[in-house]
Amino acid sequence: MAESQKSPCRITVMASGFGSNFQALIDGIANGNLPQSRIISLITNRKSAHATVRADKAGIPWEYFNLISNGFQQKGEKDEAKIAEARRQYDAALAQKILSKPQEKRPELIVLAGWMYVFSPAFLDPIDKAGIRIINLHPAMPGEFDGASAIERAFAAFQAGTLTRTGIMAHYVIAEVDRGAPILVKEIPWEGEDLEALKEKIHGHEHALIVNATAKVAKEIVESRS
Repeated sequence: MAESQKSPCRITVMASGFGSNFQALIDGIANGNLPQSRIISLITNRKSAHATVRADKAGIPWEYFNLISNGFQQKGEKDEAKIAEARRQYDAALAQKILSKPQEKRPELIVLAGWMYVFSPAFLDPIDKAGIRIINLHPAMPGEFDGASAIERAFAAFQAGTLTRTGIMAHYVIAEVDRGAPILVKEIPWEGEDLEALKEKIHGHEHALIVNATAKVAKEIVESRS
């Protein structure tokens, strides 16, 4: 088997907060649940993100790149056209930051693990053109509760009597928020829990799903190399 086929899938993780899903990926590689994979970098858009502490402990290089701190948008900007242009420029710059690396140091897969920012085509298009896949974890079933506050909206539906289950999914990232093709889906029933207990229950399933979905895609990437 050629060396290019044997080398692990190169993964960049993007995280904005505590980084528990990022840690699940680190642990998955260590315990063999995420084979054929290597996390080559972490990117965060929040300076205080605890994910950076996890990266340091694991010896994974990380970089902070922020819409406002890096000068793309003025703090407190209200003009929608200026905000849209700032986001476009930020997205393009972030894509260029990734794609400017030598081929062997570029990721083959980007995993959004609690990345609190919605990408525009200015990021997605050049990344896709370069053949890099992007996946995300979302706490809802496909086609339900896209975007923010998905668990809260599902809970409201439970209380209204219009729904008795929700779920989580890992999916490919496209311009339409949370509408990319699902990779893995897990249905989670509502059993009368209050909102906080429901959140804890759902989050309890996320780590395994993001590891399994990443493993599935990484395996496909390694096997598809020419």
